[in-house]
Amino acid sequence: MEQVPTRVAGPDGSHVRGIHHVGITVADLDRSVAFYQDLLGMELLDLSEDEDVAAVVGIPGARVRAADLNAGNGQVLELLQYKVPKAQATVPDPDTIGSCHVSFQVDDLSAAIARLSRAGGGTMGDVAALTEGQVWTGCTVVYARDPDGMIIELMERGTDA
Repeated sequence: MEQVPTRVAGPDGSHVRGIHHVGITVADLDRSVAFYQDLLGMELLDLSEDEDVAAVVGIPGARVRAADLNAGNGQVLELLQYKVPKAQATVPDPDTIGSCHVSFQVDDLSAAIARLSRAGGGTMGDVAALTEGQVWTGCTVVYARDPDGMIIELMERGTDA
């Protein structure tokens, strides 16, 4: 079986070193922090109020409340609640072009699903055991949604993954 290269240099010799963080815009920061912290067990690393992000996002006057959560392996989940301007909600389906999902590796998929269910959430489809694809073999996955409709994938890696 052919090995997947760990890094591929771009035309100028540069390359991506890894994923540092994933940012998600949310309607209610406190509700979303509770979801990711209490239901998925992520540690809150930092909380900032009234942060000026206009220069970064290219929206004049943009201000956010932000939370950083430990997503494991040195990666961060950044949650952003726009105070100015007010964000508009959209909930894309998995097959909508431009939609995305974030996959979180969990220790016990059944327990994670049970916590979601007790909190009034559920899965989008059925739990599936993956058997093909070099990085997927031995994984069990399911799609769900966070409180704002963002698609999240919960993944448990088996011992052979």
